[in-house]
Amino acid sequence: GGENGGGVREAVVSTQSTGAHPLLDALKVACPWIVELLLAFNRGDMDKLEELQPQWTQQPDLARNEVALKQKCALLGLMELTFTRASSSRSIPFHEVAKAVKLPVEEVELLVMKAISLNLVRGSIDECDKVVNLTWVQPRVLDLKQIGEMNNRIKEWSAAVEKTVAEVEGKIPELLAS
Repeated sequence: GGENGGGVREAVVSTQSTGAHPLLDALKVACPWIVELLLAFNRGDMDKLEELQPQWTQQPDLARNEVALKQKCALLGLMELTFTRASSSRSIPFHEVAKAVKLPVEEVELLVMKAISLNLVRGSIDECDKVVNLTWVQPRVLDLKQIGEMNNRIKEWSAAVEKTVAEVEGKIPELLAS
């Protein structure tokens, strides 16, 4: 319901700044798997979450909330999938979302609806073609890898703009002649 939904969004948003926290340095020594778990959770990395399951299920609070943890990780995975795609290619087939977040294809629509209702992403669902069209993703604190990916996209966009400018400049004589 709405009350739980706020908790999910709060938990999703509150994990975003964990990557650069000094507390993590201390935890790396004391309990390295917790740091790996937090970073995997922040990336929405379901593979790493599953890999670390033998450790985190030993913690009663985490084990008791396994379903909620996996759902939150899937939501973060959807956000990451959306973020890492160019804004011009955010039409994502259900099967790609399912693969990225380790869910059955039948559960993708519900995951996207939840993400939209929590304002983590904006977009629409094309049930007939089994595609989600995501137009926006909640801003997040970025790690160095994500900043690098964003830098590459800006370079690609800049090259495309330069190419368009050159094409337009090349047509100026034709336009002036007519």
